[in-house]
Amino acid sequence: MQLLFKELQPVDSFIIQMPYPLADADRHLVTMLYKPIIGSDAMSLYFTLWSESEGQSTEELNHYYLMDVLNMSLKKIFDARVALEAIGLMKTWKKDDESKREFIYEVLAPLDATSFFSEPILATSLYSVIHEKAYLRIRERFVKKQMVQNGYEHVSRDIQDVFKSNHDFNKLGHLFNPEQMEQPSRPKKLPFYSQDFDFDLLKAGLSEVMIPSNVLTLPIKELIAKVAFLYSLNAIDMQKVLMMAIDDQNRITEERLKKTAADYYKLSISSKPPRLTQKLGQQPEMVSQVSKPSKDQSLIKYMEETPPLEVLRDISNGKEPLPVEVDLANELIFKYGFPSPVVNVLLQFVLIRAKMKLNKNYVHKIAAHWQRENIQTAEQAIEISRKEHDQYVDWQNASKTTPASTSTSYKRKNVRDEKVPEWFYKAKENRSAKQTVENEVTEDWEAKKQQLLEKLGVTEGQAKTSGTN
Repeated sequence: MQLLFKELQPVDSFIIQMPYPLADADRHLVTMLYKPIIGSDAMSLYFTLWSESEGQSTEELNHYYLMDVLNMSLKKIFDARVALEAIGLMKTWKKDDESKREFIYEVLAPLDATSFFSEPILATSLYSVIHEKAYLRIRERFVKKQMVQNGYEHVSRDIQDVFKSNHDFNKLGHLFNPEQMEQPSRPKKLPFYSQDFDFDLLKAGLSEVMIPSNVLTLPIKELIAKVAFLYSLNAIDMQKVLMMAIDDQNRITEERLKKTAADYYKLSISSKPPRLTQKLGQQPEMVSQVSKPSKDQSLIKYMEETPPLEVLRDISNGKEPLPVEVDLANELIFKYGFPSPVVNVLLQFVLIRAKMKLNKNYVHKIAAHWQRENIQTAEQAIEISRKEHDQYVDWQNASKTTPASTSTSYKRKNVRDEKVPEWFYKAKENRSAKQTVENEVTEDWEAKKQQLLEKLGVTEGQAKTSGTN
């Protein structure tokens, strides 16, 4: 990990450039649309550089000046700078000399409102950090709807209809220098580079019959890379998205692709919109020793960062989840409104507790209980699984004696080896020997569990101690 002083020091000098003038409308765009995404520090740096660039002369300054004006540390200034660069509001050039290091900071204009809300990364990021009502109000404020002109005739006059000239402009060509009149164009879209997306793998899984090659135009490919980055989708996921996005005329429009990717994300990953978060520890001022996370912390991190379908694959030793499992995961997300981490804990708990048997009534009963308890995080879900474990065992045993449970339960033909998480053993704490469910486990199940415990490095004594204390 590279240290901050290798990137920036207070004595480093910089000059500011603004290729085109900015207006109050741009200030409103940055404040209302960009600030919720990049934060107050980045916006303060942007407006400071903007104000400095409006001076009469291009003065060379050092970063001590920015630290004083902004009352910010060098680390915060650097983080704000890279956020502005990533969002398309700033460009940076660097020149290293033997004696000093110099920068050029170019202040860029924000996208106009229509372009901003057409960018899936920017629009979704804004929606994820503000309330829905606020998002709709802001969008209506900046994106004006054009009046319907049906039935009206266009009667505007052109310049040649109103004015005439007595001069031959061909003879005055030497007065106009095209090079001097050219101005840098304002940005029309978010700068994004798609080299990281594997288009070769994407095309390898799509036949010419399913997705003709002429459909993947440059704008569509750029949008594919953007939505894949936004929703953390790989090339295999995007194959499914494209198959759903193509219409009967073998066309893929940008709006249809964005909507299909959003629907796929909601079904497969999370019901909450994704958020742009700056990478942590990008340029730390000092190297700190990171303590090894506990098993509970590692489990919570896994539950929070892994989509439900991937958790089901892990439980199934890499095999694709069955349709009944996928449908149940979708119900937990859309019917009960659980975040993905809570769904992950519930699915893993039920499948392991029930020895890979999936009983929908049992799952829905626990889900209803968690909904009443307002369970919203993986940590809360694990805690209530331990606290109410005995109650859940009673519900499971009751469902076994109910004839209706036979028709609503699903049992795999090929029982797969379970992956036993550490928290499942902890759920047995403070439980008497009479209430334990070990008597229900067959000899074959015990043998398979012992094999997995050996793979995980857990001895039989440790497992028994964890299970009976």
